[in-house]
Order: sequence, then structure tokens, then C-alpha cells
Amino acid sequence: MTKGNPIEILMATYDGAPYIREQIDSILAQTDENWRLTLSDDGSTDGTDAIIDEYAARYPDRVRRVHSGRRFGGAMPHFMWLTENCDAAYIAYCDDDDTWKPDKLEKLRAAMLGAQARLGGETPILVFADQMVTRADGGVIAPSLMRYQKQYFGEFDWRSILMQNVVTGGAMMVNRLLAQMALRSTVRSQIIMHDWWMAAVAARFGEIVYIDEPLGTYRQYGANSVGAKDVGSAAHMLHKLSHIGEIQSTIRAKKAQACVFEQTYSSGLSREDLRFLHGYTKERSGPVFYWRQRAQIHGLHRLVGMMLLG
Repeated sequence: MTKGNPIEILMATYDGAPYIREQIDSILAQTDENWRLTLSDDGSTDGTDAIIDEYAARYPDRVRRVHSGRRFGGAMPHFMWLTENCDAAYIAYCDDDDTWKPDKLEKLRAAMLGAQARLGGETPILVFADQMVTRADGGVIAPSLMRYQKQYFGEFDWRSILMQNVVTGGAMMVNRLLAQMALRSTVRSQIIMHDWWMAAVAARFGEIVYIDEPLGTYRQYGANSVGAKDVGSAAHMLHKLSHIGEIQSTIRAKKAQACVFEQTYSSGLSREDLRFLHGYTKERSGPVFYWRQRAQIHGLHRLVGMMLLG
């Protein structure tokens, strides 16, 4: 068994019956064997419950099911609840419809330990890897999610992340310090996704480490909650242009999340940080604000859209 602290893998499930066996089997095949899988279901009606109970019975030392006693209705509150009820030193997040390469946990752990050795044990750290984008049947759409979505990964600035997330929850692992810091927020209804929130916290108060290698798949089909987007394609551009209201709604949601970020961490933010947040969280930040922040915005199309609509 791998030496070191066990990794707690948190999986929030909902109607994942078609793919969840493949995902759990890929976790059972990990080369790093020092882990435990905790699963919580959010009212599935497709037999996911029975599959979870089957694995928990077959692997009682590895797999456990927990019951929240309530309905979450979305991934963010579900994963945040799981995080609140986890005290592991390292937490990995897992979707019920992807698959992991056998060395995923081994490489995430190595990157985490390397970062902790370099930064010290009191630093909030998030480690994540690239993913392969696949169809429902496993066929490859793109070998790299980061490149498919034209996301920058040379460095991670918290301002950039508040405007555009680049971290996918199913590809990340965090340490206990980051989990505790991310859970400080008491206004979670305005947090868009747990991975987005944790990435912003890590970028501002700790560090994000990226592994430029796909260590799992990101399956695309009608039911997955976010999904990968070929942001450079003509089809994507046309969709955005024909759904201006969606863009405006997304920008409002980002601003609301940034307001919660300011409220939660104001005591630890600098005057310069607050100046950015005050400009960004205005109802209309305006073209000048976004032009000044252009180095933090990924892609000309995103910059133009935010200057015109944000």
C-alpha cells in the first residue's frame, strides 16, 4: 500500500447508472492504493443506489456510502456537504460518469507532496490535471480538455479565475487547509461550482499546481452538468451570439460569486485586491475595466464579450 496519508475520494452521484461501474472500477485499479471512496447519492431513480450499495458491500474497507438526509439538486451544494463531512489530509473529487487512468492518484499525490515540500505545510494547495474529452461511448473528441477549451495554464491568477474557471472538479485534489478555507463561506447559494470556488481561493491564498497530462476522461453527453466546449468553433460562436441573455446571466452569476469572495475573505485581501473586486462586482464594470484586466481574460472573444456585456 502507498505510504502517506490516505486520500479521501468524494463522489456525488445522480442518475449515474450507465457509467458509474466503469468509474468505480477505474478507482479500484489505482496504483496508489492508500485511498477511501465516499459516495453520496442525490435521489437517483435509475438504479444508481443499488450499484453504490453493491460496491460498498463488496469493498467495505474501500467504499462507503453516506446519507445526507436531504436533496441537494445540484453538484455544488452536494460536493460542499461532502467536503464538510470529510477530515482527510487530502481530498480528491470524482464525477460518476468519467474514468481515471491507473496512475492518477499516484501523480496527484506526488504533485501535492512536491508543492508542500516547496511551500511548507501551512499553504492551501490545489493540484489538478488535464483530461481527455470523450463521447458517451468512450470515443475521443479531444486529447486535451485544456487545449480544447483554449484555457491558459502557465500561471493561475485569482482574478482571472473569478472571471473564467479553468479547474475541473473531477480532475483535482486539495489539501485539508484549502478545504477548510473554502468552507468559510456562509452564502453558498451564490457559489457557482465547488471547483471554481476552491480554485479562486487556492490561487489567491495558496497555490495551484497543474499536471499537463490527461489523467482521466471527461465524458460528454446530454446529462452531464457542465460539459466541455470547443470555444474556438464557429458553432460555439454562433450559439453565443444567438443567446446573449445567457451570456449576461453568466456574467451576473460570476459577479455575485465574486461578491461572496470579497465578503468571505475581506480581512485577508489587499487594497489592490479590493479595488479589483469593487470594479468587477459593479452591475456594469464597463469596457475600460475589462481592457485593463485583459491579461487575465482568456481569448479575444471572451474579452470582447465582457467589454460589451459586463
